[in-house]
Amino acid sequence: MWKRAIVCSSVVAVLVGWTCASGPGSPVSLAASLATTAGATRARPWQAQFQFRAANIQWAGQPGVDRSNFGGRCSVPSDYVIIATFEGEASPAGRIAGTGSHCTQVLWTPTGPGGVTYSDGMGTLAAADGSLLHIRWGGGTSGVDAATGEMWFKDQFWIVGGTGRFAVVSGGGTEGGTIKDFQAVLGGAPVPMWMEGTIAYTPERRER
Repeated sequence: MWKRAIVCSSVVAVLVGWTCASGPGSPVSLAASLATTAGATRARPWQAQFQFRAANIQWAGQPGVDRSNFGGRCSVPSDYVIIATFEGEASPAGRIAGTGSHCTQVLWTPTGPGGVTYSDGMGTLAAADGSLLHIRWGGGTSGVDAATGEMWFKDQFWIVGGTGRFAVVSGGGTEGGTIKDFQAVLGGAPVPMWMEGTIAYTPERRER
């Protein structure tokens, strides 16, 4: 029963998180990222509406007992690493699809999981022309909306470069979403998400 509930929590946590923990592979702060390119980039709004699906969950061991750094993948001891797929529309990127993963720390109570935090997120989104956009996220939190009873999740993301038209970009912002039906999610149903932030291109590579 606990493991089933935890999987639900893991799905809630899948995306995002937004105060990245320190450690190998952690992104620099958004302010620092933008500061290093000040005067050489032009920022514009980045907005996305997409869906994610939980593809795989790797547990550290026995739920509620074991935690791991997963061979250095996680900067803090975590209950599991979750892998997800993403697909949707972004402005100005257009159609996007990709995969990502992050480390989740379950907040255990005597009756089971009471919530989650998540960190060390990393993923790649592909545009229709094959250009790749690399994303990092961390500091993710989740909870329940008292008014609707829906689960919510929210975090910060960092844009850390890519290939093609995203070869020299930076930026970041906030992302999140809600889950209405855990049973449907466990059955493979997509979960809607949003992203709000900015993306900065070097003058020679900005979107036209």
